Amino acid sequence: MTAGEKIELSQRIEDTSIEKYEKFLKPDTLEVKVFKRRWLQLVLFVLFSSSNSVQWLQYTIITNIVCLYYNVSRFAVASTTVVLMVSYMLLLFPTSYLINRIGLRWTVVIGATVACLGAWIKVFSAAPDRFAVTLMGQCVVAVSQSFLCPVPGKLAACWFGKDQVALATAIGYHAICCGIISCFIVVPILVKNHESLDDIGSDLSLIYWIVAIFCTVVFLAVFFLFQDEPSLPPSESRALQKIKRESSPEGFLPPLMRVLRNRNYLLIWLAWGLNTSLLNTASTFCNPFLVNRFKNVDAELGKLELLFCLMGLIGSVIVASILDKTKQFRIIFTATSAMALLFGILYGLSYYLENKVMVFVSGGILAFFLGSYCVVAMEMCVEATYPESEAVVTGILSMSSQLNGIWIVLVTSKVLEVYGDIAAHSILCSALGLATLLTIFHKPELRRQKVQKYATRCKINAVQ
Repeated sequence: MTAGEKIELSQRIEDTSIEKYEKFLKPDTLEVKVFKRRWLQLVLFVLFSSSNSVQWLQYTIITNIVCLYYNVSRFAVASTTVVLMVSYMLLLFPTSYLINRIGLRWTVVIGATVACLGAWIKVFSAAPDRFAVTLMGQCVVAVSQSFLCPVPGKLAACWFGKDQVALATAIGYHAICCGIISCFIVVPILVKNHESLDDIGSDLSLIYWIVAIFCTVVFLAVFFLFQDEPSLPPSESRALQKIKRESSPEGFLPPLMRVLRNRNYLLIWLAWGLNTSLLNTASTFCNPFLVNRFKNVDAELGKLELLFCLMGLIGSVIVASILDKTKQFRIIFTATSAMALLFGILYGLSYYLENKVMVFVSGGILAFFLGSYCVVAMEMCVEATYPESEAVVTGILSMSSQLNGIWIVLVTSKVLEVYGDIAAHSILCSALGLATLLTIFHKPELRRQKVQKYATRCKINAVQ
């Protein structure tokens, strides 16, 4: 590389932490290769994610049956999901630190082990006086979740090339939906509201055994097949990121403080949390919204929640593929948020008009754009903070969903109780509007794309 090219590179790349490593922009140090094994890695993570998420809602989806069998309140059943949010917020920073210290392989192995342990604890809770045992098992599963959420972004960056990173992130992040969908379908079919508690106990025991065996198989597959990182990085930007860390090793606190001082990141953090929590909130309030406006909707409740999960998954994969091919971050980022706002308004209007078909159509499209927005926002955060660890960046990002989800659910519940469903919908639409404004006025900072572009160019020039 000539001196002029070095000067140009220094001027064009805004991230000063990368400028120090211009000397590494040589063909021999930037050797990259995309391995076929990357898809096996992703499939194994999807299985691990599913083994965890299939246990999230296995009680709340049959709340009335669980209340009857264990003789507990609805609040006690709801606490089986609350422990997941609380555990994640408490364990976020320790697990993000561990991921950087022990690597992807042991992070996923430990997470799969903990999920498996929690599932087996619940096997011994199939008795009316053992709700404390089942809650203890759920708390153990909640610990596993903290090892799950920071992984997708780091897995995508470590194993996938520049044209598949967003797609891999989308599949990894929404792998959670696979477990939730399985839960929605299987649990209501296998667990019936029998008159005899012994019959209910037999159904619950069957579910516990199925989940425990599945988690065990996943643990064994992850332990023997999941790898840490490939021998060669999949892209030039990943190669430079590794060089930086190897040349200037840091602890956990300095990168964390840099991320928290990044204005662009914090704007996306808030917008992402609002939009993501709204997808979860829409599922939470399916029951009261439908019951207030329609009659005999028991069958439709599960279908609408299932629709939310499926459309969110489909939307994220489609839009991530478009993002990988076009790299039009700002346009896609703004468009997905604006479309989510539009269909959020239509979703609320459909209840006012009492049009059930419109509820399903607008709700499905709303989930499509909210799901796709989540993935694009995650990629934008990684771009804005490059070359910081993806585990730290996406781990803190996931906390935004938990924090915003708590206040949105509490406020919406109170407004729904006092003022009705139209006022409750206005709260959700206001949050969508705020997220869209933050998205529109956010100035994208595509650090990773710049480094990838100029590293590739310098590599080609050096070869010539």
